[in-house]
Amino acid sequence: MNPFRDLTFGASLRHLAATFGRREALVFKGRRWKFSDVKDEVDAAARRLGTLGLSQGDKVALWLPNRPEFLWYWLAAGQIGLVAVMLNTRLKREEATYQLGQSDSRAVILPGPGAFRDFLGEVMAIRADLPKLRHVVALDPPGPGAAAHILDWSGATDPSLPLPEEARDPEAPVLIAYSSGTTALPKGAMLTHCLFRKAWDHGPRFGQTEDDRLFLCVPLFGILSTVNGVLTFWSRGSAVVLTERFEPREALQLLQEERCTAAYLLPLMLDQMLAEPDFRKFDLSRLRTGIVVATDPAVLRRAASELGMHGLITSFGMTETSSAVTRTFASDPLEVRATSHGTELPDIEVRVADPETNAPLPDDTYGELQVRGYCVMKGYYNKPEETARSFTPDGWFKTGDGGVRRADGTFQFQRRLKDGYKYNGFNVSTPEVEAVLSQHPEVQAVAVFGLPDRSHGEVGTAFVIPRPGTAIRLDPSSVIEFLKPRLASYKIPKHVFVVEEFPLTAGTGKVQKFKLREIAEARLAGAVDHA
Repeated sequence: MNPFRDLTFGASLRHLAATFGRREALVFKGRRWKFSDVKDEVDAAARRLGTLGLSQGDKVALWLPNRPEFLWYWLAAGQIGLVAVMLNTRLKREEATYQLGQSDSRAVILPGPGAFRDFLGEVMAIRADLPKLRHVVALDPPGPGAAAHILDWSGATDPSLPLPEEARDPEAPVLIAYSSGTTALPKGAMLTHCLFRKAWDHGPRFGQTEDDRLFLCVPLFGILSTVNGVLTFWSRGSAVVLTERFEPREALQLLQEERCTAAYLLPLMLDQMLAEPDFRKFDLSRLRTGIVVATDPAVLRRAASELGMHGLITSFGMTETSSAVTRTFASDPLEVRATSHGTELPDIEVRVADPETNAPLPDDTYGELQVRGYCVMKGYYNKPEETARSFTPDGWFKTGDGGVRRADGTFQFQRRLKDGYKYNGFNVSTPEVEAVLSQHPEVQAVAVFGLPDRSHGEVGTAFVIPRPGTAIRLDPSSVIEFLKPRLASYKIPKHVFVVEEFPLTAGTGKVQKFKLREIAEARLAGAVDHA
């Protein structure tokens, strides 16, 4: 039986400390924490949060690169009934302003000087646009000349501070994670305390034991890293080896030195590790399983055969479903794992349905993957219309992803149904990119879509029509430069084509993106890459 069923974050953390207290839980830059230490760190973070005068249900944003404090403050917020808002560290200023404002964040926790970007400076520059933001917290000394109203939390926590009252409702939201779907603006999915329960059920699919050790370098602001990663391994007493960023040689060294049995990787990371000149000198004999965020069977086969991840697993899920809802077993034949996304996890229903009528479809018929169960989000924060459109009348969540259920009972995600694509596992809303690109003074019309890519899953491709008289000035490089300060890097199209007109559907005038895809593929095949 799942020991985390109906538990809050606070109760779940006490269970970990009581069950695995002296086992190693986390490794970061040579420092090590046992599970008892994790509980102490979370309690200390909760005491600090308790000084902000916030009420249960208030929002606290985390805009942090990978570091242990991300985990301490995320879990502490949930423990005392606050809602953590996880912000992508690659958000541009306008995007961060929107998400901090739309989430009604009352506090934001940031790194100090020395991070890869000036988080503090950027937030202080937009603070006037965020009337509900009351506290700006720095986890490192903010430096001389910093504004007096920046809270410096770089020192030790005063142990005399009271520990705030714990949250008691396991159905209450504990996390808001933004996911770009098919609408122009990102939506904040509200997830509940069920995340530990969900994480526990991931383990049997790869035969998880207390002795497993996960190498984790993907960003903590994503569900893949937090729920699929940290909570999954912690739920059964396994350790996590966390890195601030990915560097191929360092990754190989840590896999060897920390005796890691699992790794979560992007295809590009896999390529770079295998390309290291001394790759074969590293002892990776303990590595047996993990996840490579790819739908290309060739990439998965390479991870199994060349990196040694013979027990790698594949899964289907998304932010709105609290991570994976289907998953393969490590014991499945590699061909099954390379070409499908497994079967439903416990207490979760998945079906393939007609996206218009929501009628269930028979096996081997392409349709929309729909999900129902305890792990589905409570809704999109402050977006009732978008929430209503995302559910069928009988409670199935409409993922917007297309796929099939095969005769053997396994599901296979194939592609986004509508305008959108997945770059390194992150949804990119093409209407969002189009809306920003339409602000370019020399752009008359724009169409954006995704194309398959071996390293990233899919990459953005933009077709633009210049305004009359601007064809000489408008070129692909100027389009990219216009987007760089306005969109996170993963949303910026890789390929840009300037054209005089779009193919349109007769009568309706709708842009025929399928024809634009054919044009793009033909040009790229002919080495006419305008990115």
